[in-house]
Amino acid sequence: MTTHSGIYLDHGATSFPKAPGVADAVSRFLTEEAGNPGRGGHRLTVAASRALELGRQRVAGLLGADPERTLLGPGATFWINSALQGWLGPGDRVVLSALEHNAVMRPLRRLERRLGLELVVAGGAASTGVPTAAEVAQLVAAAPTRLVVLCHASNVSGAVLPVAEIAAAVAPVPVLVDGAQTAGNLPVDFSRLGAAAFACSGHKGLLGPPGVGVLLLAAGVELEPLVCGGTGSRSESEEMPEWLPDRLEAGTPNGPGIAGLGAACAWLADRTVEAIRDREQRSAKHAADGLAGIPGVRLHGRDAGAPHIGILSFTVAGIDSGELAGWLDREHGIMVRAGLHCAPAAHRRLGTFPNGTVRAGFGPFSTAGEVDRLVEAVGWAAKHGIE
Repeated sequence: MTTHSGIYLDHGATSFPKAPGVADAVSRFLTEEAGNPGRGGHRLTVAASRALELGRQRVAGLLGADPERTLLGPGATFWINSALQGWLGPGDRVVLSALEHNAVMRPLRRLERRLGLELVVAGGAASTGVPTAAEVAQLVAAAPTRLVVLCHASNVSGAVLPVAEIAAAVAPVPVLVDGAQTAGNLPVDFSRLGAAAFACSGHKGLLGPPGVGVLLLAAGVELEPLVCGGTGSRSESEEMPEWLPDRLEAGTPNGPGIAGLGAACAWLADRTVEAIRDREQRSAKHAADGLAGIPGVRLHGRDAGAPHIGILSFTVAGIDSGELAGWLDREHGIMVRAGLHCAPAAHRRLGTFPNGTVRAGFGPFSTAGEVDRLVEAVGWAAKHGIE
């Protein structure tokens, strides 16, 4: 997306710009609907409750989920922590991929220390780190396993994991999916995915504001709350309600953020995620094809015959990735991300630790001309170096 200040190619971190209508929905909530939903019966409370439920309905509709089991909270990281701590107990065994983000790895490592978890990593393909359903099923069958945890797509390479096939292969062991990189970027029908839970961000592919995340729960999945407090329901009791979404949504919700996310999901539903996926993947392929032809440039974790979302990682021989990213911004107005992308496990698997990579993330508004400018700039740097 070309802005007044440059070309934005960092959609793996957050989307920019947000979907049309998001800013208006946030502003409308703050100026016309900013009561506390569920806490009273006056008109502003009712307006806020309606905005909250409309946002929930739109998210659930876009992702193929039951609205009552569509939880809205501070972010994907919060919901991943909630799911892990609500599911796991002392000595539990967890199978995971080698590509997980720190939103998964840090809470798992903490629980490993506190609860004595056994963490078993599926190494996956040599070139991409993507595990097959057979590989994960074999690890699950080797010993009693409480949970399988998988990113839906790597935030480093964009490689997509076969989560539906894995979920079918390991059943009845539950699968928790980190969908931060795929919701809004790939069509997601949670009712057909086979996963027990799916967590995602509102501010990435869903094109909503920051500070809102989503957790989808399959029928029959029950979690202990990570946070307890007021819900506006069953106020006579000092215990959390037993029903969803109240049981897992303590405290005043982010009304402006949820209203904005609802507007974004409505825009995505109208444009269709399929069309957006095709556009983003064309941009990524265009960039990959161009970069692959430059001497000294190496793409990481990308297999031409495998599915990917619209992000890719690369390095240039002899140039530090962080310095290259700074140069691209400073000299060409191209905004990308460099480093480890909060996923050191993935970089270890792909052989790019500790220096990391440059990551280009394409969005629904990225253009072929912007991709050409990235390729041209990287080609110049690979040939001439940077200062």
